[in-house]
Amino acid sequence: MSENGGGWPQSPPPQSPRPPQHSRGFQNPRGPQNPPIPQRPQGSRGLPDEDAWRPDEYLRPLPPGYEPVHHEPRYDDPRSARPQDQGGRPEDSPWRRTQRLSRPEAQEWHPGQPAQASYDPGDFHPPDQYGEHGQYSEHGQYGEHGQYGEPGDVEYEDEYEAGGRFVPGFGDEGDADYEDGQPDRRARRAGRRDSRGGGRGGRPRRRLGWIAPLAALLVIVIPLAVGGIYAYSLYMSKYHPADYSGDGTGSVVVQVPSGASAVSFGPELVKLGVVASSRAFVLAAEHSSNPTGLLPGFYGMHKHMQASLAYALLLNPKNLVQVTVTIPEGLRLTQTMALLGAKSGIPASAYAKVLNNPASLGLPSYANGKAEGYLFPATYEVQPHETALGVLKGMVQRFDQEAATVNLAAGAKQVHLTEGQVIIMASLVQAEGGRLSDYPKIARVIYNRMAQGIPLQLDSTVLYGLNTFGILANDQQLNSSSPYNTYRHKGLTPGPIDSPGNAAIQAVLHPASGNWVYFVTVNPKTGETLFTSSQSQFEQFRQELQKNLGQG
Repeated sequence: MSENGGGWPQSPPPQSPRPPQHSRGFQNPRGPQNPPIPQRPQGSRGLPDEDAWRPDEYLRPLPPGYEPVHHEPRYDDPRSARPQDQGGRPEDSPWRRTQRLSRPEAQEWHPGQPAQASYDPGDFHPPDQYGEHGQYSEHGQYGEHGQYGEPGDVEYEDEYEAGGRFVPGFGDEGDADYEDGQPDRRARRAGRRDSRGGGRGGRPRRRLGWIAPLAALLVIVIPLAVGGIYAYSLYMSKYHPADYSGDGTGSVVVQVPSGASAVSFGPELVKLGVVASSRAFVLAAEHSSNPTGLLPGFYGMHKHMQASLAYALLLNPKNLVQVTVTIPEGLRLTQTMALLGAKSGIPASAYAKVLNNPASLGLPSYANGKAEGYLFPATYEVQPHETALGVLKGMVQRFDQEAATVNLAAGAKQVHLTEGQVIIMASLVQAEGGRLSDYPKIARVIYNRMAQGIPLQLDSTVLYGLNTFGILANDQQLNSSSPYNTYRHKGLTPGPIDSPGNAAIQAVLHPASGNWVYFVTVNPKTGETLFTSSQSQFEQFRQELQKNLGQG
């Protein structure tokens, strides 16, 4: 009985407080509901001290034979396991905070109103030393997902009220739902998972986390793969290049120039389709007993030949062949050099070098040291190992043969011309003529005009003097000051304008009879040529030519 006779029951002997649970994964076990909390009557006096009244210490009856166990605090807990050691109040011990958290808010008590029990005494189940489900928590030593209780654990966040009074709490989980006066553990876990952004398992989903390692892998793998392929291709092209097998098929004439090697000549063989690769041809030469024995000249080869067989063929002089080149009549010297460079297997530059010294060609004296008109048009066979000088000298020799055949010296005297004038007039007939039957008539027109002192007025000579090509010269060209402009200068040109053939030379030596002073090739396609002695009719022929050329 208390001093004031208020009928309060005597306080049972104090028992050791339950040790605090410092594990992060601690879950307050669901145990018996706390008995009604007696309220201190209003106006009570005479109590020994304020701390003597501690009904909270006896809220939960302990099971018989329960031995409290004291646990030392974790090394990283800033608070001591014993609040008394820090000068704190006994009622602020972790055990007391746990007691407070395990019961619902006490309802306001009014005198005369009986306290309501917040639990069913029949539901009391004494918890084990560390809780219901394990040593430290429900899911194992440190929680459900990890050593320090990852998603699913409840973290406590203590607070202090105004005035410094300590109030325990569950942090973000302080507002969790309660079921029968206890915090709902599943609700707290759901809230914790939601607060951490995770779904099932509580861990946030990293949807694009695979991109970075994949990109790093590609950065490493792709250069290595490209480098490996490049190195492999270099190795294969150097030591195992593309090559055909067998003797090949078909035929092709190949010219080996003077001073050629396997390295310089290999690309030409690839271009002609003889070998598959230059490297294969070079390897064939390196493995040969005569790697530098290529002989200049023309060779008959096959397409798609094995490189070793192709190289062996070029080492044998018996495989040299002749090349046939046809030089048509009426070509200028420049045109003849281009054709020889393309067909004879000797570059045009080699022919141009020889023409810089025409004295070496053996030209006739009436050529005046100029090769124009004296490289006789004919078909020539270029022998193996032939040179440009040899080819040109052969053409001059052929002219001498033709001159001897037609008896040029005697024939020139009969027509009252020099040998040189015969060749000049023959080049004019060759340039202006269409049909061979018209060559003697054209020669007669030239003779008649020279005899009457009339300028020859040949467009072919004007164009030659300007180093251009065409059929009709325009007014500006006709007014040129070239010595080959037969509109301004009477008589023959200073030299031949092309290489005349036998028919043109014979036409000059044996001209037709007639009084024509004009002729016009009205149809260049067919070579039709009309002759007249009338100026007006000549103008009509000229208009017909312009019409056929699309200029009239």
